[in-house]
Amino acid sequence: MDLRKLECFVAVARMLHFGRAADFIGVRQSVVSEAVKALEEALGGKLLERTSRRVSLTPLGEAFLKDIQPSVMALKTALSDARRRAQGRGMELAIGYLGGGFYELTSGIVAEFQRRRPDVRLRFVELNYLNQGSAVVHGMVDVAIVRLPLPNAGLSRGATLFRDARLLVVPEGHRLQGRALVDPEELRHECMVQLPPGYVSDGWTSYHFPTATPEGRRIAAGPEITTVREGLVAVATGDCVMTLSARAQNYFTHPGIAFVELDLPPIESALVWRIDDQRPVIQDLENAARAVAQRMGTMLA
Repeated sequence: MDLRKLECFVAVARMLHFGRAADFIGVRQSVVSEAVKALEEALGGKLLERTSRRVSLTPLGEAFLKDIQPSVMALKTALSDARRRAQGRGMELAIGYLGGGFYELTSGIVAEFQRRRPDVRLRFVELNYLNQGSAVVHGMVDVAIVRLPLPNAGLSRGATLFRDARLLVVPEGHRLQGRALVDPEELRHECMVQLPPGYVSDGWTSYHFPTATPEGRRIAAGPEITTVREGLVAVATGDCVMTLSARAQNYFTHPGIAFVELDLPPIESALVWRIDDQRPVIQDLENAARAVAQRMGTMLA
């Protein structure tokens, strides 16, 4: 059976959207639709239910996805490794990152990993709020450093490499600017940036961009964003506020914004990988990251 057809089905099954699946794979939406139709004809049953408003898996589709996804991802990885070897290139590990990634740990982790695995080249890929987890699930990258909780199903996580206080990003001159610590109940007077629905888990979105205060008061929905930079621009225009980790303050600046500490639980970051990816090289990277975080005193006990 054609690997590309299986890849198309897996992408649609995970994203439940033909257009987003096509964009992710890098093909026309018609190619994805035709691939899924061909699979259904070959199997003799419907894998997906489609309406004008939604896509959902049938029981056959759910079982088929569970059975084939680990094999499809393993085969894609094996083919990619074989192509590199055929071209005389060594093994490569793609690391996705959101914002600053490992931040000040980056050079230390790269050096420690190269000491342990000199045969493997590391390649860093910038992700955004929407694909930070799905890029790992779908094999765009091998691992990613993400802000917890886990943004998508199908992921395993390593140790918490660092923990940061939560900051509220506000427009310059905002009523909360200059506060030593902002009570999160103050957010009921604000608009919080939002992510487009359906890309990351509701738990991740509500943790980082809450729609209600701890006491249950509603926080108005602000503009939708996909990247940190888009959020900062939205805040600078005076339309909204957003939350960010304290560490990120040292790496992201923009005219017309200010940072104040917000009295909400901290933001933790960890390395994540596909739950079915048991390659030793993944654990080698996790161990290197742990060693460096321990030396620099950022890893939680």
